[in-house]
Amino acid sequence: MAKLTFKEAVKLELETIRSVEGRVSQDTIEATMARFVLKEDLCELKNDWLTNYGLDEDTRDRLIAHARQDAALAYYSSNNTKKEVRRLRFLVWALGLVNLAFLVFLSMR
Repeated sequence: MAKLTFKEAVKLELETIRSVEGRVSQDTIEATMARFVLKEDLCELKNDWLTNYGLDEDTRDRLIAHARQDAALAYYSSNNTKKEVRRLRFLVWALGLVNLAFLVFLSMR
């Protein structure tokens, strides 16, 4: 059986979760992405670039498991945080404009 690419594996995993649970939360997406970054580094997924650090297999696996999964989870969490900040910024501006319009309305009475 051929190995899946990173994109194919993540898509399949999220579609499976969606079919079972009905929806996929942002936390589930982030955890899935982090897990598959780890699997890609461990060469469990199809990978076009080869890396050899000259480490024994146990050390390599341990380093990859701790460093890459943490880094990937931090990356996807920060992207989610940026989206949330954009949404809140819009909300603050909208409410500020509503307050300004209300203030102008009250001052004209």
